[in-house]
Amino acid sequence: MNILLIFVTMLMILGATLFVGVLFFSYLKYLKKTRYPNWKFPDYISVGYAEYLYNKFIRKNIKKFTEERPKAKAETK
Repeated sequence: MNILLIFVTMLMILGATLFVGVLFFSYLKYLKKTRYPNWKFPDYISVGYAEYLYNKFIRKNIKKFTEERPKAKAETK
């Protein structure tokens, strides 16, 4: 009888875990449909494309940020 109780308990835990997983991924799908309907995210990205995006967006933002920021006084030793 003990073995049957353990088996049933394990099945109940597995079922509850699967149920919670289905609820979680259903909520993620709902968020995707309502807030990000045209979201396109690649499964992978090539190194060349990553360098292109870095040079196009991030490098310009870093230059702009460093130019706008007031120059710090040089530390004296």
